[in-house]
Amino acid sequence: VMDISDDAYGTKFLNPVDTEVRAFLIGLLKDLAAYNVDGIFLDRCRYDDLACDFSETSRKAFEKYIGQTITNFPTDIIAAGANSLPYYVPTMLKRWLEFRAKNIHDFVESAAAAVKSVNPKIQFGAYVGGWYSSYYYSGVNWASPSYDTSKYYDWATSTYKNYGYADHLDFLLVGAYASASRIYGTTEWTVEGFCRVADRVLMNAVPFAGGPDVGNWDTSGCTDIGAAVTSTVDACMGVADGYFVFDLIHVKMYDYWDELKAGIDAYVASAKAK
Repeated sequence: VMDISDDAYGTKFLNPVDTEVRAFLIGLLKDLAAYNVDGIFLDRCRYDDLACDFSETSRKAFEKYIGQTITNFPTDIIAAGANSLPYYVPTMLKRWLEFRAKNIHDFVESAAAAVKSVNPKIQFGAYVGGWYSSYYYSGVNWASPSYDTSKYYDWATSTYKNYGYADHLDFLLVGAYASASRIYGTTEWTVEGFCRVADRVLMNAVPFAGGPDVGNWDTSGCTDIGAAVTSTVDACMGVADGYFVFDLIHVKMYDYWDELKAGIDAYVASAKAK
């Protein structure tokens, strides 16, 4: 969006259910693939939040998907404007979450095939946030289709797993965006923990890199930001197949080059010792 002065978030989202939208985006990707690029990554390939999209287009597609008419839309699914799940997740809402995940899965599948049809050597991947336990808010299941989400999360149907799209990617970037004081750990909202969760749900379907957000992370309670930056390399690379940092403009802004190099050098030395 070129003029975003009237939009507090600065972004607009297109509806992945709309056939014209899908054709337009697939066309853009095929055009890009025709250039001599090494890889194409999708970013924000998701819904804006839990409150969208309840358009008439989505309503018709959902009714077709579940094979029944929704009398009160969207109230029969979730209260209009709600942006959080109720304490008890009703079946219709679970089907809606599944439907959204299917839409994103199907787009990613089509996008990957389109890119490969132009140039099969191009690496095709995506970026996602590492908070898998609540990423249904964005309508995305980035896990392996072999990972049965419903066994671990009560908001997922038994068929939610069918729309894990990891097996359609060559590589995945997982945002391990914990605070600077929470680098190591085994659960979400630690840098290392985000990578461990990703490793569990991806089930080796695709190699992935984890990385911190050094420009926007919470630094309260952290007495040595530089050491935290350095530690993120070890925290991610101890679990993941690669490391990335979000983003380079912040590395330049805060002059984190030496801290990153220290982390990378330590990892390389450790790898050689093994």
